[in-house]
Amino acid sequence: MKRLLLLIALLQSLPVLAQMRPMPFAGGIPGMSQFQAIQMQRHQARTLLYREALEELRKNPAAADLPECGAGQSPAGGQCLARAETSSAAPAAAPAATSPPAAGRRLAILVGNNAYPAPIPALETPIADITQIGGVLQSRFGYETRLVKDAGKAQIIEALNALAADVRPQDSVLLFYAGHGYLLDDVKMGYWIPVDASVKTAKGWISNSDISRLLAAIPSRQLMLISDSCYSGTLTGERKLTQGRDLPPEQILQQRSVLVLSSGADEPVSDEGKEGHSIFAWNLIKTLQAAGGLTPGAQVWSKVSKGVTSEYPQQPQYGAVVSAGHIEGGDFLFRTP
Repeated sequence: MKRLLLLIALLQSLPVLAQMRPMPFAGGIPGMSQFQAIQMQRHQARTLLYREALEELRKNPAAADLPECGAGQSPAGGQCLARAETSSAAPAAAPAATSPPAAGRRLAILVGNNAYPAPIPALETPIADITQIGGVLQSRFGYETRLVKDAGKAQIIEALNALAADVRPQDSVLLFYAGHGYLLDDVKMGYWIPVDASVKTAKGWISNSDISRLLAAIPSRQLMLISDSCYSGTLTGERKLTQGRDLPPEQILQQRSVLVLSSGADEPVSDEGKEGHSIFAWNLIKTLQAAGGLTPGAQVWSKVSKGVTSEYPQQPQYGAVVSAGHIEGGDFLFRTP
């Protein structure tokens, strides 16, 4: 009986615990121990909140995964994943650079999810984050940007499928996701949680395995995903990077580089920060605004990581997605026109 009463009390407190946030900066930066305690409470509350979807994933780890688009099946509806071309995903030795590669387009898709319906708690900063970051990418680095706001699973998949069909190898592509995420501890599989996701089933979630398959389907030789969500560090697990490029820029631009910059490791991350942005997005904005000439992604990660970790107990990560075709020695290059 005591256990039953405790469970009832926990379930009744979910709406309050799940939406607990660290203190805003206006009252001073919260202490590390206080922040960690709040984040642990939030994680425990959300584990209870998602318990039915998580049980489904334990029984069927592929419950959230989408099939690859078959012959004659249109990827336009976001119900299947664009097929990766073997040539774009398979690693190959970088050719010797004798002349600058042909210039391509610079394209960015930024997804920001604020408006989660109850019982999933709404977020405060993602749309402001993608708006500001998209503006910096456009004005400082010459990217064509598309903002996708409060997106469901099909809308996110459809946008990335369309990008895969439109992109050429010489194009530079940057993807950004800000929204809820979750890590299934049992198998260390991370998920994006779109705004139409359910707490009762995982079918509306997007798994890291599908994210990797989507990256493999985008044929650009310069490809970066930036993920600002809880437990996003699992996306960088294939190969961690801690230093800059090993090859000359001309050679990097002729081979395939697939990088992920995450706002944290295997821990919850903060939705609050400075000036209406998450702590990660605020540091990323300031770093990109100061970047000039040619800046490797590893250098961007290093500066952002130092800024975040000096104030919050979360550890931004940088890694290569080998399964999507990354070639060793490559990096993503931020280049001003």
